[in-house]
Amino acid sequence: MKKPSGRILLATAAILLLATNTSLAQPTRLTQTKTLVFTHVTLIDATGSPAQPDMTVVITGERITTLGRTSKVRPPKGAQVIDASGKFLIPGLWDMHTHLSFYADTKQPPFTAFPALIANGVTGVRDMGGDFEQIAKWRKEITDGTITGPRIFQAGAFVDGPKQMDELRAALTIVVNNPEEARQAVVTQKQRGVDFIKVHNGVSRDAYLALADECRKQKIPLATHLPRSVRAAEASDARTISLEHIETLIESIVFDGVAPGRQPTKDPIAAMAEFTDKKAVALFANFSRNGTYFVPTLSGYRSFMQDAERLAATDAKYQAAAAGRNKLFQRFVQLVGLMQRSGVSILAATDFASKSGGRRPDVRPGFTLHDELALFVEAGMTPMQALQTATRNPAQYLGKSDSLGTIEKGKLADLVLL
Repeated sequence: MKKPSGRILLATAAILLLATNTSLAQPTRLTQTKTLVFTHVTLIDATGSPAQPDMTVVITGERITTLGRTSKVRPPKGAQVIDASGKFLIPGLWDMHTHLSFYADTKQPPFTAFPALIANGVTGVRDMGGDFEQIAKWRKEITDGTITGPRIFQAGAFVDGPKQMDELRAALTIVVNNPEEARQAVVTQKQRGVDFIKVHNGVSRDAYLALADECRKQKIPLATHLPRSVRAAEASDARTISLEHIETLIESIVFDGVAPGRQPTKDPIAAMAEFTDKKAVALFANFSRNGTYFVPTLSGYRSFMQDAERLAATDAKYQAAAAGRNKLFQRFVQLVGLMQRSGVSILAATDFASKSGGRRPDVRPGFTLHDELALFVEAGMTPMQALQTATRNPAQYLGKSDSLGTIEKGKLADLVLL
């Protein structure tokens, strides 16, 4: 990869300072050759410290070189100085569950999700299943400055079991039928150069446990959309680095003991009643002990609920489904708050995928991440804790706390000026 260089990009809703990172693709637009200084800005550094008013931040090249009270920091000679009075500076945001390949519009380059992400302050994404070659191409183009976009951490193809899929999903999936194929999928994906393995819910129990074991042997992270034959505690004990989607906690109860190919007899509302606070606290304590991150994607399920509510408004036969989804959603919000209080590291994410509006039409790149943070506050997080789910926590998850996630001296200038 070429030598890092500082970058600056101006967006409509925010000023994004996007510096180069040597392992993840970079947002770029205009080369930043001079020292850049923000004065009189309120700094929200995402470390947990209170907001710091009237601060000056000095950026030299791609790094933050000075932080201090404006009255005590003199801008270097020749620096570009921006008076940021009345504005706030935060770290760049991460959306930790996206599907870029399902949002692409190859007829209208550049890639259509990137402008919305950048305009909303989302400077990094974790792609959870897609076209490895296409995403690698976008990463290179972002690094080279050909297009403007976020840093991308990618899984490449899904690893899943045999099940019905549409044509695009099938083309982007490695299907595994047994433990041997699951182990080989890990080896193959690592050789291709993916950043982590993403397993989906169709994988059998024995194949999943073999896959998790192979990930440990190969020293590659595993992100899990919980298979229906595996309980959440088992996946955590198998050292998956993250579990995806709050509704899978209920699904694992619904499908517990159900033979492959058979339909469950327990409905989600009954499963929700079974998943008491006492059981949830015990499970979340297990996550915390194992260092398992959780990615709720509340906004994704909210869209699922809203879809039913729109149908129920004109057709009475959907009213029961809408009411049931609403009850589940309210419980999911409660569970996220309980998870936070139990010490689980939570990651903000949206699961945006389809720009055509067919799947979760209310989930949009960039915009919906803000909704997710608001839902976290509704769940009981402080605004700082919610912000950290999209800044500090992703950096810790990615092993990049030395350069990303918070605003501190020496870190990359991956910043959003609001």
